[in-house]
Amino acid sequence: MREIRNIVAFDCGNSSIRVILGRFDGEHIEPTLVHQVEQKEIEINGLFYWDILYIFSELQKGLQAAYRECGRIDSAGICTWGIDFGMIGGQGQLISNPLCYRNSLGGRVLQRLSPDERRQMFDLTGIHNHQMNSLYQLKAYQEEFPEQLAAVKGILLIPDLLAYLFTGVRAGERTIASTTQYYSVIDKDYSKAVLEKFSLEPTLFPPLIENGAVIGEIKPEIANSLKINTFPFICVPSHDTACAAAAAPAAEGDFAFISSGTWNLIGTELAKPIVNDDVYASGLANEGGVFNTITLLKNSAGMFIIQRIRSEMAASGKKLSWDEIVAMAVSAGDDTLLFDPNDGSLYNPASMTEAIRMLFTKTGQNASCSLEEVIRSVYESLAQSYKYVLDGIEKITGKTYESIHIIGGGSKNGFLNQLAADATGKRVYAGPSEATGLGNIGVQIASAFTGRDKLKEIRRIIRQSVHTEEYLPCTVNHADKYKRYLELMGK
Repeated sequence: MREIRNIVAFDCGNSSIRVILGRFDGEHIEPTLVHQVEQKEIEINGLFYWDILYIFSELQKGLQAAYRECGRIDSAGICTWGIDFGMIGGQGQLISNPLCYRNSLGGRVLQRLSPDERRQMFDLTGIHNHQMNSLYQLKAYQEEFPEQLAAVKGILLIPDLLAYLFTGVRAGERTIASTTQYYSVIDKDYSKAVLEKFSLEPTLFPPLIENGAVIGEIKPEIANSLKINTFPFICVPSHDTACAAAAAPAAEGDFAFISSGTWNLIGTELAKPIVNDDVYASGLANEGGVFNTITLLKNSAGMFIIQRIRSEMAASGKKLSWDEIVAMAVSAGDDTLLFDPNDGSLYNPASMTEAIRMLFTKTGQNASCSLEEVIRSVYESLAQSYKYVLDGIEKITGKTYESIHIIGGGSKNGFLNQLAADATGKRVYAGPSEATGLGNIGVQIASAFTGRDKLKEIRRIIRQSVHTEEYLPCTVNHADKYKRYLELMGK
C-alpha cells in the first residue's frame, strides 16, 4: 500500500478564504475542505483595504484543521487573487494593510497615459492596461502617500506576502507577477523598461523562483504555536486563475476554459504569448500559466454581479440561497433583457441592481422590469459574454475549440452552464469546482516528478480524481440573441 501524502492548498479569493487538504495515494487526490471563512474588503476613509492579518490568522486555523484530519502535513502551497500587494519596511515588518484593487486610485494614473503609451505598455508586458493593475495602483500610492512609500523596502504580491509571513523568505512567482504590468511574459522577468519609465527601483521586488521549487520551511515558532509539524511551502502558480487552469481536466491538446468565480477568466492555454494588434484591440491578456505556459484570456465580469445583487436582497431582509436565486432567474422566462457585464458602471456601484437598471434605460430597454428579470438578464448576459470572448480567441489563435471546461466555484451553477453551452454552441464540461485547490495540490505533487510531462500528469491525476458534468447545446438557434447583445455593446 502506497504511503498517503497530505498536501495543503490555500485558496484565498475575493469572497472567501479556503483551506483544502488533499490526500494523494499515488494515483488519486481526495480533497477535503477543512476551513472556510468569508473574505471581504474593508472601507476606511474612502479607501478599500484587505485585512491581511485576518487572512494570515485564518490560514493558520486551516493548518490546524488539516493537521487534526491527517496527523501530518507534508507540504503546503498558496494561491490568491492577483494584482494586490503589501509593503515591507527595512525591519521586515508590514507598513500597512494592502489596498484593494477596487479603489479608483490606479485609474488616475492610467488616464494620464496617451494611446501610444498604453500600446507601448502592452507591447512590453503582454497584458492589457487596466486601472486595477498593480503598476498603476503602486504609482498612485507613491503620489498619494509619499511618506509611506519612502519607508518601503519591499513589495510583495498577496501570495508572496503570505508565504513570507509563514516562512520569512521573500520570493516572487511568475503567474502572480504577470498580473502586475511591471512583469513581461515575453522576457519572463520584471520589465526593466517599465520600471524605469515609472521610476520604480528593481530592488523593491523579490527574486522569482520556479513552480515546484521549495520557498522555505514554515517558521518553527509558528508550527510550535499551532502544535503541528514543520513542512515546506512549495512554489505553486500563486495566481488562482493559473492554478485553476492547471486543474482543467482536459485530455485534448487545445481547449478553452472559463475559470468561473468572482471574475470570469475566459481563455485558452498557449506555449508562447501572442502580442499583436488583434490581441490588443480585443482587450485580452497574456498572463503567466503553470510551468511557464501562457494563459491568453479575458479578465471578464463574473459572479460578483450576482453576489452583489444577492447581498442587496439580504440587506433588505430577503436572504436567499443560490438555488433560490437561480429559480428566480428561471421563472423570468427566456425573453430577457441583455447588457454588457463589463460596463464600467458595474465595477463597484453603490447598488448593483440600480446600476443594471440604469444600463437598461441607457440602451432603450425596460428598466421597470421585475427583479427576477434583472437576475435572468445577468446570467444571460454572462453567457453571451463567453461567446463574444471565445469567438475573438478563436480568431486570434486560428483554432476552433470544440468544448469549454468551466472550472471553479461557478461551475456548480448548472443553469448558467447550460446557458453557456447554448450561447456558444459548444459542449461544456463543468468541474471541478475545487479547481484552484486541486491545481495547487497537483503542482505540489508534480514537484517530485522527473522525466515526465508534469502538466499532463497533473491533468491525468485530476481526471481520475473528480467527476465532471456535461452540457450539450440545445438545437434552438441563439443567433438573434447574440446579435442583440452585440448591438447593445455597440459592436
